[in-house]
Amino acid sequence: MTRQFYFIVIIGLFLAADAGHAREYHIPDISLQAEIKSDATIRYTEERHYVFDGTYNYAYYTLPLRGFDEISNIRVRQDGRALTNTDTEEPGTFKVEKDSDELRITWYIETEGNTEHTYTIQYDLKDALVLGPDHTEWFWFFLSEELERTPDTFRARISLPESIDEDEWHVWLRESPDHVEKSTDNNLLFLEGEGFRSGDIIRARILFPTRVLPDADITDRRFGLDRVMQEEDDWLEAREREERNHMLALGLIFVLAPGSIIIFIWFYRRFGRRNKPDITTGKLRYSPPSEDPPALVRMLMLGPLNADPDKLALGITLFDLARRGYFRIVEKKGKKKFLGSETPEYHLEKTGKKPADDLRDWESNLLEKVNGRIDDGITRMNDILEWSDRKSRKWWRQWKKLFKNEIRERSWFDREAARALNWHLLAQLPLLFGMVVVTLLSPGVGVIGIILVVLIMLLSLTLPKRTKIGANLHAEWTAYRKALKKGPNRSFDQQDMGRHFVYAIALGLTKKQLEKRLTSVTEDSPLFIWIVPVSTSGSPAETASGLSTLASSGTSSFSGVSGVGGASAGSAGGGSGGGAG
Repeated sequence: MTRQFYFIVIIGLFLAADAGHAREYHIPDISLQAEIKSDATIRYTEERHYVFDGTYNYAYYTLPLRGFDEISNIRVRQDGRALTNTDTEEPGTFKVEKDSDELRITWYIETEGNTEHTYTIQYDLKDALVLGPDHTEWFWFFLSEELERTPDTFRARISLPESIDEDEWHVWLRESPDHVEKSTDNNLLFLEGEGFRSGDIIRARILFPTRVLPDADITDRRFGLDRVMQEEDDWLEAREREERNHMLALGLIFVLAPGSIIIFIWFYRRFGRRNKPDITTGKLRYSPPSEDPPALVRMLMLGPLNADPDKLALGITLFDLARRGYFRIVEKKGKKKFLGSETPEYHLEKTGKKPADDLRDWESNLLEKVNGRIDDGITRMNDILEWSDRKSRKWWRQWKKLFKNEIRERSWFDREAARALNWHLLAQLPLLFGMVVVTLLSPGVGVIGIILVVLIMLLSLTLPKRTKIGANLHAEWTAYRKALKKGPNRSFDQQDMGRHFVYAIALGLTKKQLEKRLTSVTEDSPLFIWIVPVSTSGSPAETASGLSTLASSGTSSFSGVSGVGGASAGSAGGGSGGGAG
């Protein structure tokens, strides 16, 4: 490698790193002045010092519409220069937007590289104070968590129109950091601090004599210092109680959460460990591994959580009965849709074959029911299982019971593990109730605990499992399913393609996969003993494609068996946010 090559690589890496360098900004300090006038209006002026690194096009200021009645005379300055209130979005302009909850001031800027600017936002507030006969309250969020960047330092200067004694100031700082300091000087109140972290707030409840506002009217004649002091004592007591409850909630959750996990681990180690099959499923199998009916095989493959038969189990059984000679599936011309192709319909015809001794109870039951439907003149397959009357729903419940009895007789699923699911849920219930108690003590902690226990309760679904017999048979049928999906047609017995077709439906093959398996079907195939095409002009492949559409439609073919105001005492306003973009 040449020296020039290494030089180019280094320059490229430098440029790539520089291109990936994210723009950034921070706010070193915020300072504000609130001038309370004799008529109780407040001239609010806030300066935000921004340090940019990169290109920014705008900055913004938000103010919740709470704790005051009116805001007016909005002004914005950049480094002392007044910006114009227009809607052009040009640098040097700003615009004001308002919805039902918030006021937003956006000013447009041009920054590139490392730059610093001070933005001044000024406005007048009306009815932001609560005036009592002797004392007036201003309850305000001076620093809120709505800021994208928390400032390093903060300073606030609140001034009154007349001087008062220092002991006439009453200030409570709710949820504010301990490093926020307050001081007074006659008619001035100062709030300041540094070292703020993300999420820090300054929420101050300020009381001063009403006599300094001679041009304002009393708004709450019941408002007074004694009332506020009692409210603040109550609030402090509530906070201490919340803190105690929070610590108790943490202690409980550190006991209950591990207990919930340990209970599940014990249940899983005792009941949930899977039986490993004696064979591997990597090798393809080209013939069904057992004589089990397709509907039962489908339930085996679905697993122990799906042992309740559905409508598709009826349809699969109906296909299998047709394959075994009890019905013929007759393809007929369907209705032609407007601007669409003609879709074939499939009907059932009885063959007159008498029930053999090898029919299961649930197969005989279905055969008798469908024969009765055909005798009633209902032959279209999409309609033949469309039962909605009370008598049919009763039959459906009986049929499911017969079907499930045979599944239980097969011993494919571990009954003890199935019962363990219910026992595990019961064992977790006291812990869930315990988390409800934690929620009453500390909602935030308790919700996390409830979610944790509920998730562990859901893990109960991992406990039911197949028995050793079921695991081995499942592995063999999985190998057969892989062959149906991926194996070449020549590896299958074409004379037994009807049987492969029904099992393919039971094993969940898609329409495309079914068509692939039927591409080699010929007119003299045994498949067409029980499937009668619409005419001899249609190719076997077309008939097979239509039939695969019917089969892969699943339950859709076998369905229908179914059962802003002004300030108020003790309520904080303010809480401005903002950022840049």
